Amino acid sequence: MFHSSKKIIAFCLALIFIVALVGCKRKEAVQPQPHWFKHYKHYHEKTYEQYIAKQLDNEKDTLLFAVAVRDFYHQRHTRPFWTQKGLQEALTDSLLSLLNQAYPLHGIPNEYFGLDSLRHRISQLMDHEVPDSDSLYAHLYRLERELTRQYLRYACALQYGAVNPKAVHGNKWYYETLEPDSAFLKATLDNIHRFSDYLSELYPQSSDYKSLQQEWAQLLNEPDSTEVADSTAFPLQYRRDAVVANLERLRWKSTHQKSDDTLYIAVNIPDYTLCLMQHDSLVMRNRICCGKTQSPENVPARHKNGLIVPFKSETPLLFSKIRTVVLNPEWNIPYDIIKNEYYHKLVRSNTAVVNREHLYIRDARNNQYVVPDSINWSKVSRNYIPYRLYQTSGRYNALGLFKFVFANSESVYLHDTNNKGAFKRRKRALSHGCVRVQHPDSVAEWIYAVNGFDTNYIEQLHILLGAEPTTEKGEEFLEKKHEKDSIHYAGLSDYDRQFYRALRPTSVALKKPIPLFIEYYTCFVGDDGTVQYRDDVYYKDGNILYLLKHPQR
Repeated sequence: MFHSSKKIIAFCLALIFIVALVGCKRKEAVQPQPHWFKHYKHYHEKTYEQYIAKQLDNEKDTLLFAVAVRDFYHQRHTRPFWTQKGLQEALTDSLLSLLNQAYPLHGIPNEYFGLDSLRHRISQLMDHEVPDSDSLYAHLYRLERELTRQYLRYACALQYGAVNPKAVHGNKWYYETLEPDSAFLKATLDNIHRFSDYLSELYPQSSDYKSLQQEWAQLLNEPDSTEVADSTAFPLQYRRDAVVANLERLRWKSTHQKSDDTLYIAVNIPDYTLCLMQHDSLVMRNRICCGKTQSPENVPARHKNGLIVPFKSETPLLFSKIRTVVLNPEWNIPYDIIKNEYYHKLVRSNTAVVNREHLYIRDARNNQYVVPDSINWSKVSRNYIPYRLYQTSGRYNALGLFKFVFANSESVYLHDTNNKGAFKRRKRALSHGCVRVQHPDSVAEWIYAVNGFDTNYIEQLHILLGAEPTTEKGEEFLEKKHEKDSIHYAGLSDYDRQFYRALRPTSVALKKPIPLFIEYYTCFVGDDGTVQYRDDVYYKDGNILYLLKHPQR
């Protein structure tokens, strides 16, 4: 019993010591009142704290930021942090210096933090331009709140990004991005006493981010008069803008990161490439064609509040998972394409278009097949077309022989194409929004492998695409397929037989869905470790730069 009591006492003493030690570490080192502040004769610390308490009581803002800041000052019993004894000069200078370094370190400009306004307020105070009355307390309080707010904004910018990606990309951004929550804001304010060290812990520590930081430092040191000797290279200002924009992109956080997966597919729109990645290694790179765009120059509709809005056929940026591979896909032609591209062709030459492009038609009102000759397209209103067009399976199909399906709200997918020549072009923003893949068969084979498909099943899939059997089991599969097709044909009505298609789509479900990232990086670290630059094909970098200098406060 005696030994047990001694242990309890020792434990309590140790606990008291730890609490005291923590308290000592967190104790503020308050600087003396600046000599110049003695000019303000009527200033009293307690009166200022009472003023702060009154302002906090009157504040009704329920936004996350405002609530976090209010809680912070209530926990301090309305005691200021930056403006104790008038102004904590060294403390404030240290924060302003850090905010000023945000540009050379991370590409975040002074305008983002309103540094000129902050410096002006401090200058007014130091130059005795603030009346020594209630105006002094109001001035100090605004300065106090603004310094705290900009410290918080810098922390959030480093951890989550400085601008909202949805604002940059409009309705073409479908990543679920993480944003600062109350726990992060509280942790940030709890670390305000060591704000310099704390901020240095927040920005991305990836090798890609550090490489772009190094590139940024070099570009800042290059004289503005630097000429581009190579006509294929990018001008200095373009490269500076691209690095700033892509540092910001690397700070964005989505709910699903590449590091969450051992294998995935990544599409980078400006690079026109699709990469198969497995265990952090590149398995294969494919050229792609992406959704077409439109130059915003001289197009007023594409400009709104200083930003360039996305073009309707741009490929959306998103994370999803490929859950199905469709062999021999049919193309369900979107209504907008029927209206804007096919309607006039059908009015001019109905059956010629249908035959040339291997189309069939259904009535949208009852989903029944329609004989092309029965439609007089000149009497069909372009504003209301009650028919839907489908392109049958085959190598002539716009989707080619493969379609990779993933959930998304814009009905886009990865697919093959019958226009292989497009992959020879340097600029390949050509589609209506889907991503065309140069070698979809290789992508499919990789997907089959990671899904553990056996050789017999893979041979069956090849046979469905038109390959000859190479094994007895393959021959048996083909015979059974012919039998099923015959039974299917026999069961059709005479009317439906005229629309019979021997080659039809086959959906292959994946037990192991493949994560897919459709991204947008105009500069990135290449395979050789150097920073690569690409055209800003969708005009997004300018939006990031604008929002950094004109933050949505």
